[in-house]
Amino acid sequence: MKTSYRKRPVLAIEDLGLELDELRGDPIEELARFGAELVLTSYLHAEVAEHLGADRYERGARRRGWRNGCRTRRVTCGTGSLNVDFPKVRGSAEAFRSRALDAWQRKSDTIASTMASLYVEGLSTRDYERALSPLWGEAGLSRSTVSRANEQVKETFEAWRRRDLSQEEVVYLFLDGHFEGVRLGTREKEAILVAHGITKAGARRLLGVYLGCRESADSWLLALRDLVARGLATPLLVISDGCPGLIRAVNDIWPNSARQRCVVHRIRNVLARAPKSAHKLLQQAMNRIFYAPCLEEALAAAQEFAERFGDAYPEATRILGKDLGDCLTFFRFPQRHWRRLRTSNVLERTFKEVKRRTRVIGRFPGEMAALSLVWSVMDQSAGKWKGVKMEEAHVRLSEAAVESLNKEPIEVKGFEELLAA
Repeated sequence: MKTSYRKRPVLAIEDLGLELDELRGDPIEELARFGAELVLTSYLHAEVAEHLGADRYERGARRRGWRNGCRTRRVTCGTGSLNVDFPKVRGSAEAFRSRALDAWQRKSDTIASTMASLYVEGLSTRDYERALSPLWGEAGLSRSTVSRANEQVKETFEAWRRRDLSQEEVVYLFLDGHFEGVRLGTREKEAILVAHGITKAGARRLLGVYLGCRESADSWLLALRDLVARGLATPLLVISDGCPGLIRAVNDIWPNSARQRCVVHRIRNVLARAPKSAHKLLQQAMNRIFYAPCLEEALAAAQEFAERFGDAYPEATRILGKDLGDCLTFFRFPQRHWRRLRTSNVLERTFKEVKRRTRVIGRFPGEMAALSLVWSVMDQSAGKWKGVKMEEAHVRLSEAAVESLNKEPIEVKGFEELLAA
């Protein structure tokens, strides 16, 4: 198939008011800036002609005002700092507004969003100045300029966290926390509470990012109530770690939702109660539970674990047996989704990316700075998230799983004596 190209006009260099020996420095950059100034100025004058209903020096009944000279505007775009002749208009019933250049605009939207993205990438004000000044020259990379770009991130986050969630039909809801140094002058780290879900369409959605101070019941209650207030319907399954405050909050807000405890957190908790020499053996035994081909074999492997290690490692065995049924909930749901549902650590890679970006900052100046940056990094990562194959049959199976769990919870045998001790 032959590709068609739009024919570009070729102007004589004399028509542009240039001479071949005038170029200094980097000719490509100089010509790019000159061309950008020429085209933008020409476009602005064309807009004025449309607004007035007449070209320059043209008379007629259709004219709706008059040109009144120009003022020079400095505008920053990808080619650097441009000096543009912005036309002035008088005698017009309506003020002239350019579609290309807003009244007080000094930078292109791309530049503003790029600077905001660089902030998300972890660049400091000094990094901006050092890296971008050679490109933009006198473009105004002051601290106030950088701050305004960073404010864009905060404003976008503010709008995002108020958006309506009533159209997000979430089947699986994941809740997790990430700790950051939020305030200057303190050593304490505070929890950033994150909610994301998988919808009936199989898409992964970032739903909420909150400051929790600690992962307490009150902090999680405020976060979950906000999700409900913005229209989030009751999820079928909530996946989280074993944080007591989080579990109490979920039970309070969504008592009829099924609960899946993160198996990765449970394995870590068990190994923390046993000597390092036994870790490999215990890990293999737990893998036979959590990665069994069906629930029945998982229950049999759990009972075998209790009989085998109950005397040698009683505390580790007790930790495994505590609410173990909640760690096996995923077996009642569609097998295709088991890998996704076993753990709340699906955001672990994203949290590592957050940590990489925030390491250069150290401690944030305040709550909004911390939340907006963490959200920005996660929002960028969300664009790379892979969805889940979710068919109508999978949704029906999940709904049936919740009903069966409410009627017949999963019971694990073999740990009774240790749990009663």
